[in-house]
Amino acid sequence: MEQTLLKVKHLEKFVEKHGEDAFVSQTISKMLAYKVQKDDKQIERLNRELRKFERTYKKKSHVFFEEFKAGGLGDEINFVEWSSLYQIYNRLLEKKRELEGIM
Repeated sequence: MEQTLLKVKHLEKFVEKHGEDAFVSQTISKMLAYKVQKDDKQIERLNRELRKFERTYKKKSHVFFEEFKAGGLGDEINFVEWSSLYQIYNRLLEKKRELEGIM
């Protein structure tokens, strides 16, 4: 992570010193778009997994998660897995929204 931040800071200084560079800007936009596409594929995969749990337990994931967090469902392994998938799914959605905000 430190290397990435260092590169971004150097790039910022470069742009400040030499002005906007269309090639660099376009390249960054393409990299961000590529990352969003990869995240979309993972989100779709996670969504399929969540829907399996929702069909099995006849409950939406957000409803399940609130009940699970409140301690009302116990610690059955399927519930732990469902909870983990749901949290990963939400973190990935948030990350994707942030990336889209940069683009």
